[in-house]
Amino acid sequence: MIVHTKPETNRLELDAVNRVIKSNWIGRGLQCEAFEKEFSDYISPKGKHYYCLFTNCCTSALKMAYKWAKEEGYTGISYPDNTYCATYASASEMGLEVLPYSKMLLEGLDGRWAIVTVHFGSIKDKEPCIIEDSAHRIEPNDPLIGKIRCYSFHPNKNMTANYGGMFCTNNKKIYEKAKLWIGDGLKRTKLGRFDYTVEAMAGGYEGSDVMAAVGRVQLKKLPEFNRKRNILVERYNKAFKSDWKGNHIFVLYLENYKEVKKAIVALEKEGVSCKSHYPGSNVITLPLYPSLSFKEQDEVIRKFNAYSYRTKLLLF
Repeated sequence: MIVHTKPETNRLELDAVNRVIKSNWIGRGLQCEAFEKEFSDYISPKGKHYYCLFTNCCTSALKMAYKWAKEEGYTGISYPDNTYCATYASASEMGLEVLPYSKMLLEGLDGRWAIVTVHFGSIKDKEPCIIEDSAHRIEPNDPLIGKIRCYSFHPNKNMTANYGGMFCTNNKKIYEKAKLWIGDGLKRTKLGRFDYTVEAMAGGYEGSDVMAAVGRVQLKKLPEFNRKRNILVERYNKAFKSDWKGNHIFVLYLENYKEVKKAIVALEKEGVSCKSHYPGSNVITLPLYPSLSFKEQDEVIRKFNAYSYRTKLLLF
């Protein structure tokens, strides 16, 4: 079976985790702080500094972003019609109204609404916004569009930290608030690590040093991961006469969601794992990961072309 995606790990990640476990400190600590600095150095444009906080997942980073939006007086968020449920479900959980762009444009709304963009498939959405959901995109020297950007290190992303996410902002005041929220609203006193005051009602969002150790190794590998992904995308584009620009997933559009489901089942029987990228949409995604060989990719192309030729499903 040619899998759809997989994390790319080796002995380096295992050794990094081993060192953390042997240190007798596996919670949030020095590894998290180092990962935050290195990630900031990676994404910040030249001459800029972005503040980063490592979270246990991207959903937690989004929750902190929405908590900030609510404190700023926003009453709801509007998001792209085609996105993952965490983008809007976490906002609802934080007490905000949620509406996709299409409904927002049709309805007369009261209150303040924060626009959320989604960098789908790693293609940057440059529309003005307040919050950026960048779960699909991790690129160097990447200027912020909104006030906050949230990243994902889920095992199916371009790099992983065994899950984990990153909350990023260029605003120090937002960062200082988020620093309280990430760890149960606690502020340490001068008496030491285990003496604190409670300054905010929030928390439980922090990542661990074990996760951060994996993330630090993966971040060093990310440029090479993306270089290989870009080559594979170019080969897919040539084969399908398409012009897809992203490198997190490779997207093709079928007639409708029903046809996507039929194609997934048929190709699975042929030994190729494809996915429906968001239930209900007409988007199908093909296998894409750095260790996918050209031979395997050619097999994916051949089998997908054979299926689409029989059923005339492809729309370009």
